[in-house]
Formats: sequence, structure tokens, C-alpha cells
Amino acid sequence: MIKVLKETTDWPYKGVYHVNSSNELVAFQPTIDSPVKTFKEPMKNFSKSYRKFELIKEYEETFDSDVITVKGSNGNTYIIRDGKCSCPGFTFRGRCKHVEENS
Repeated sequence: MIKVLKETTDWPYKGVYHVNSSNELVAFQPTIDSPVKTFKEPMKNFSKSYRKFELIKEYEETFDSDVITVKGSNGNTYIIRDGKCSCPGFTFRGRCKHVEENS
């Protein structure tokens, strides 16, 4: 599920952020009326620390045919794309059980 978040932090750099279930930024809009800029690869370093957001809407994630969605042992949803998993284990070690089970 993609969450569309409008930043309400009291600072001049506000925008609208499209964040996937792995907490990665997949698209951005400078304002709610601006066209959506979708990124080719999700940005993994999106942080909500010290910022305030308002949930505007949610929509289903759409995937290419080469993308696999898996459920982790704690119920989190991860994405395997090009042999790389979005889970913390793969990010830390460069391998994980999700990729091994789905290859």
C-alpha cells in the first residue's frame, strides 16, 4: 500500500510524499496540485524524524512483472527486485532468506 503524506512541519520545504510499505519514497510532489514525479528506484533513506505529516490517501502498489512481493516473519511486506530485497537483513548483509526462497 502506498501512503500519500502531506508534510505539515513548520518549515519552508513542504511537499507531498508517496511512501511504500517498506517506508521507501517512491514519488514526490512539491504541492498537492503539482504533477507526481515517480522515481525509477525507491529512495531508501526517507526519514520522518522530527517531521509532521498528514495522511491524504492510500492506494495499491503496482509492480512490474520482475518484482516479487513477500511477507516477512514479523508481518512486514518486502519487495524483491533484480535479486535485491528491501528487508533490513539484505540491506545489512547483502543476502536474506526471502531472496534465497524465491530464486
